Formats: sequence, C-alpha cells, structure tokens
Amino acid sequence: MLPVVPLVLTKQASSFRERIQHAHSSVDLWAMGITIVIGGQFFSWNAGLACGTVSFGLSVLVMGAAYVCLACSLSEISSMLPFAGGAYGLSRCTLGFFPGFILGSCEVLEYILYVSSVNVMLGKTVAAKWPLVEPYVPLVWLAAYVVAFGILTVGGRLFWRINLVFAVALMLQLVIYVIGSATYVDIAQQGGGTQHYVVGGLYEWCASFPMAMWFYVGIEALNTLCNEVDNPRGTIPRGQLTAIATICASAIAVYFVAISLPPGVASLSSVLNVLNGGFTQILGISDQDASLLNIPALFATMPGLLLATGNIITALAESKLVPYRLHRRHETFGTPARAMAAAATLSFALCFCAMYQQNADTTMYYVSMFFGCMTYISQCIGYIFLSRRYHKMPRSFRSPFGVAGAMYAMIVFSISALSILACQNHSYSSTVAIAGILTALSMYYHGYAKSRQSISEDERKLLFFAHVANHNNAKKKQHQKANRRKKGLFRILAFLGRRRSSVIETSMTKKVCKSTSVAPTQMDVAT
Repeated sequence: MLPVVPLVLTKQASSFRERIQHAHSSVDLWAMGITIVIGGQFFSWNAGLACGTVSFGLSVLVMGAAYVCLACSLSEISSMLPFAGGAYGLSRCTLGFFPGFILGSCEVLEYILYVSSVNVMLGKTVAAKWPLVEPYVPLVWLAAYVVAFGILTVGGRLFWRINLVFAVALMLQLVIYVIGSATYVDIAQQGGGTQHYVVGGLYEWCASFPMAMWFYVGIEALNTLCNEVDNPRGTIPRGQLTAIATICASAIAVYFVAISLPPGVASLSSVLNVLNGGFTQILGISDQDASLLNIPALFATMPGLLLATGNIITALAESKLVPYRLHRRHETFGTPARAMAAAATLSFALCFCAMYQQNADTTMYYVSMFFGCMTYISQCIGYIFLSRRYHKMPRSFRSPFGVAGAMYAMIVFSISALSILACQNHSYSSTVAIAGILTALSMYYHGYAKSRQSISEDERKLLFFAHVANHNNAKKKQHQKANRRKKGLFRILAFLGRRRSSVIETSMTKKVCKSTSVAPTQMDVAT
C-alpha cells in the first residue's frame, strides 16, 4: 500500500490563496487558452499545404473536431475532478502507476519541447529582421525565458492582466488580418487551381495531420490550472469551451484568407511567417517588418505552457515521482517557482539543439506532438472510464459528444501519432528521440521512483475513490478468475468421474454378457 503524504504548506498557503483570488474569472481562462494556442496559427502550419488545399483544409477540420471533442471531455472531467496534475492523475487511476508516470512525463515534455520550438522560431524571426543578431540568438532566447519566468513568478493580478491584454491584442490582430485582407482575397488566382486541391493520396493526407495540430495544440493545458481559480468546476469548462470555439472560428478564417493571398499556395508552404502576405498588403510594409508582428504571438505562447508544466511537475513532486523539493512554492507569491524554473531551464537548453542540427526545431515539434497524442488518448480513456463507471457522479457540465466523441478523438490522435512515426521526412530522428526518451523514463521509474512514490494529498482528496474502486475491481476480477479455475477443475473432475463410471459400467456389462453366453442351455442339460 502506498503511503498518503499530506502536502505541508505553512507560510505558502496564505500567499497561495491570496493569488487565487485574482484568477477566478472564466474570461481569464479564455484569455489563457487564446494566448497558449493562437500563436500556432501565425506560423509553421503552412507546411501541411504540400498535400493540397482541399486535403489540408479537411485535415484542419478533422483535427479541429477532435480537439473540440477532447476539450468537451476534459471540461466534463474538470467539472467532476478538478485535479491540477493534467493527464498524470487520471492515468494513474485508470491505467496504473507506471503508465501514469510515463504519461505525466510525456505531457511535461510535450509543453517543454513545444516552447523550445516556438522560442527557436522567435529567434529566427528576430534574426531575419536584424541579421547582425544571428550570432547572439541565444540571448534572444534567454531574454524571452527570463521575462516569461519573471511574470509567472510574481503571478497573481500582474500575470492575469498581462495575459488578458495579450489575448485581446492577438485577437484584434487576427480580426484586422481577416477583415483587412478581404479586398485582396483572390482564391481563384492565389489558391493554385484544381491541380492544388489534392496532391498525393492517403499517405500524404495522413502526413498533414501533425501540421493541422498547430491550429489547436495547447487547449488541453487549461485543465492544469485548477489551483489557479476559485471555482474550477464551473470556471474551467466555461473558459475552455469559449476558447476552443474562438480558436476554431479563427482557424477557419485564417486558413481561407492565407491561401487566398500572395504569395499564393505554391510558395506559401515554404515561407517562415504565414500571415505576412496579408499584413504587407494592409499596412504597406515590407515582409521583414511584417514578420515583427508575429513576435507577440510567439512570446505569448510561453508563459501559459510554462505555468501548466510547473503545475504538472508540482503534482509529480508531491507524489515523490520527481525530487520532492520541486513541489515547494514561492514563499511570497505562492507560485510553483521551482517547478517552472526547472521546466524553463530544460526548455532553454533544448533550444541549443537548433544551433548544431538543422531543422532541430521541426524534430522537437514532432516529438512534442507525439507525446501530446499519447496524453490525449490517455485522457480520452480516462473520460470513458469515468463516464461508464461513475456516470451518476455530480458534474456541472456534460460533454454533448459523450463516449462517441472521446473515441473519435482517440482515432484521430492515433492516426496523427502513427503519422509522426512513419510519414514525415524527419520520422527517423523523431522515432529515435521518442524511443530514447521513453526508455530513459522507464529506467528512471523502475530504478528510482517506483520505490519512493506515494499518493499526495490532492490525489487522496480527488482521486482516491478511483484508486480504491480499481483495487476492489482488481480483487473482484482475481476472485472471479479463481472461481472460474475452481469451476473448471470441478468440471474436469466431474468429467473424469463420469468417464470412470462409464468405463466401470461398460466393463461390468461385458462380464455379464460373457457369463450369459457361456451358461448351459436346457438342451445341453437334457443331453
């Protein structure tokens, strides 16, 4: 039996509660969803156009539907069990302690690698405008991490107000892009014509799935903010659903406008910043100047994901799966400063891979999305588990798509994961990296964490009933299995007993028949 370790907070408890008071609105959660996700609509997704405009547009819609189903499922889970550990807590209940650790680590690495790839893109954008900065790009990375970490460490009103300003500014920027480009849109001329509708076959279409994830990835991170709000059971579902609706609408608008503007579909798939074609037309500026407008979107992605990563690492530390000292919060602000510092340090170190290996940021993105697909699938499994076993448990929101929606999302994310392993130009390097990371995590768990792990106070309060139910269910299955074995043994013994009785009866019958055949007849007696 694992020990239950209470989370001890002395001075930190009061400061933590004070910080929560400033983050209780669903508008704050909507803004967080926008800042985390919307940056992916500014760059890199255009590589998916290699499979054709109609084919990739279908991929964007299919992936969007999967993320909507996932967001609805996660919103229902949060309305029942507001646990800040992300995929880790529920996977630990539904799949076991070892898979729970692996999936929690995968979610941490998903966000760390994604932030690294975004920060590398930020450095490339700055260097494209000022070539003299290129040798000093690591300083650009460092500055971005320092500013993001500083805002997160202070937290509270400062962080949420800055985040809200970023969200409103970015949405206003997209509105200007879409509406301002209306007079320049020419899908007939810039869209490539019928020969660009579908390029290649099923293989190329599946290969575009990871690129379609750029439009939506990160919306699931809102479920790790349960400790940041006063009423997570109501606030998180409202904020998450509003955010995913906004993101889907902007994704469709951005996609249609982008393929209808210069430089045209034939060239758009290889440009660095996708929206430059619109801003150069609207504002009458150069392409390099237009690239600077993408910097706010790139930076805004970082704080939210680092905060989500810090919350997951804190949950892992409270269960002693990673060094316990990482769970401690800032003494003054109550923020998970140590966990966020560890995440930011590792993410910053990974950025240097781009200096020594070409397209390292692309490989980091693919590895990040593979780990993301793993966590999405596990969260869908957790949702199905709760829906079927605890369907009467009170909740403030129910997914309109139910179990069918979760299964649909599982299928889409499974295809995307297989696409990363088999259908990409960087599949070999991504597969090697994924295999190496999973092997290292497995060795770490069995060699260090397994004997030290515990159940934290948050898990005990929110998820212990599921652990107990699984334990009882396992005992019940074991008992049923033992009973089946006993019944099987009794049947075998009964069969052997009947067979032995049959053999004895047959033997006795033969003896009787033999004795009857040798008995003297009346004629023999008379003779």
